[in-house]
Amino acid sequence: MSGRRGYHRYVITNTGGCLRVVRDVTISRGKDNEFVVISEEPEATGELLMLERVVNEAVVAIEVVVIESHPTIVNGSVRHRLRLQSCAAADDCERQDARRH
Repeated sequence: MSGRRGYHRYVITNTGGCLRVVRDVTISRGKDNEFVVISEEPEATGELLMLERVVNEAVVAIEVVVIESHPTIVNGSVRHRLRLQSCAAADDCERQDARRH
C-alpha cells in the first residue's frame, strides 16, 4: 500500500521525563494555605501536583502536595475529595519529593 510506513515512527528508551495530565476539578479555598478539590480521579497522599487557576484572566500555577484523599458522593456519582497544601507554605514538600525517589 502506497504511503504507509512499514517501520516504527518512534522508539522509547529508558529516560527521564515529565507527564502532564490536565483535569477539570472544582476548587474551594480551605483554611490557611490549603485547597479542597473535588476530582473524578484519586491522588495518593504525598503526591506533588501543580494546581493551575485562572485569576483576573491570567493562569496562576501553584505547586501543592496532597495531604488527604477520600472518596465522596457528588450528585450520585463517586468523586474524590482532595485536600491540598501549597508547597510555598509547606516545608515538607521537598521531603515528600525526596521520599518518592
